[in-house]
Amino acid sequence: MGGSTSRPLQCVHGCWSSKSPNGDDDIDKKKKGSKSSRNQLKKLKLSDRELCACHWEEIPTPSVCEHRDTPVEGPPSQEKLIQIINCFPYPTPRTSPQPEQVIICEHMNNVDSENKSFGDAFEKLVQVSVETMAITALPIDVWLKERLKKWVQLSGHEGSIVPATTCTLYKKQTGNCMEARAYENITKDSVLNGFTPRYFKQLQKNDECFIEIEDLLQQFADPSKTSIMDIKIGTRTFLESEVSNTKRRKDLYEKMTAIDPDEPTPEERACGEITKLRYMQFRERESSSAELGFRIEAAKMPGGSLQKNFKKVRTYEDVTRALIDFFGTDRERIRSRLLARLKAMRSAIERSHFFATHEVVGSSLLIVHDHEKVNCWMIDFAKSSPVDSTRRLDHRTPWVPGNSEDGYLLGVDNLIKILEGMPPVEVTIVEELS
Repeated sequence: MGGSTSRPLQCVHGCWSSKSPNGDDDIDKKKKGSKSSRNQLKKLKLSDRELCACHWEEIPTPSVCEHRDTPVEGPPSQEKLIQIINCFPYPTPRTSPQPEQVIICEHMNNVDSENKSFGDAFEKLVQVSVETMAITALPIDVWLKERLKKWVQLSGHEGSIVPATTCTLYKKQTGNCMEARAYENITKDSVLNGFTPRYFKQLQKNDECFIEIEDLLQQFADPSKTSIMDIKIGTRTFLESEVSNTKRRKDLYEKMTAIDPDEPTPEERACGEITKLRYMQFRERESSSAELGFRIEAAKMPGGSLQKNFKKVRTYEDVTRALIDFFGTDRERIRSRLLARLKAMRSAIERSHFFATHEVVGSSLLIVHDHEKVNCWMIDFAKSSPVDSTRRLDHRTPWVPGNSEDGYLLGVDNLIKILEGMPPVEVTIVEELS
């Protein structure tokens, strides 16, 4: 979230669709896997060396289907996987010698994919999703099967992200493609280099917008064995345009009272309606966003357990306990490295032209650690938009309608403060018996 242009990363292949370019249904052909694909390449009179060096570029696909907001319990069906993969760009072969690709192609030669049914391939997939959603790609080619074994998808992205290459992702965009423009501006801001996923390009397919960005988990030896946390940053996680309508709504009043019956004021009880701004601010106060400038959205804990219910994590102490659990038995190593990374990130944000000229709403910090590495990045810029050219934001000033402040740095400040104040690991001293 591959392509026809050269890139810093050496990547191979792309996502497959179950539809042929002319629109005919050739799902049965695709089930035959990589061997049939290789035979098709040989018809192009490519040498074995060229075959091993092939990579992929996208061609048009059917229009994106509406599945992103539909929860799925348990493993997806073959029909569901086909439906989802049809929504994304998919590749056609062309030659371009890249030595790093030879290993993958040699692996393809050793697999008799004609003897492997879809069900057999599907059983090999390791499904890891904080929202218990399906892996959103069809395991047709060998590289993709291996890719999906380590596939991890975090909160809020179900059905909107699929593997694009061995090291990048396709991410589906909303109609205005704000995130693509945000990433283009971030790429120009050198002080942010390394603190966000690398951005490659934007794709337009059948009036749908996609971006291709770096898959950050591929920096780890085994992504399926990493611990991951998604932290929503900012005191405000909604756009000002979302709450500009001052009309009172009964449905929002009912939603608020369902969460907290004691929240409405006497005036609100009398009319039984509230504005969207009132409801959104109430939601922020129900989490740690309003007080601390961030909230924990979801996490894959040490050992692999998936947690998404952090609604009661609101205070400094609550967050401290949640982070201690997330760090596991190697707390001090993870805490110290994450603290250093966040301080460097804060310094970059304070010097960033992008942050000075953009409100950054709904963005997250992605924290990942395993037994060797610890890292943290800023992700999700779909609600990032430029402010008036005469203004500069500091991301710490309290928000009032019209000032575009979002509290981003306030959240980073408080997360750093919590890590600095985290109690040391208790050491149990065992006295020798005399």
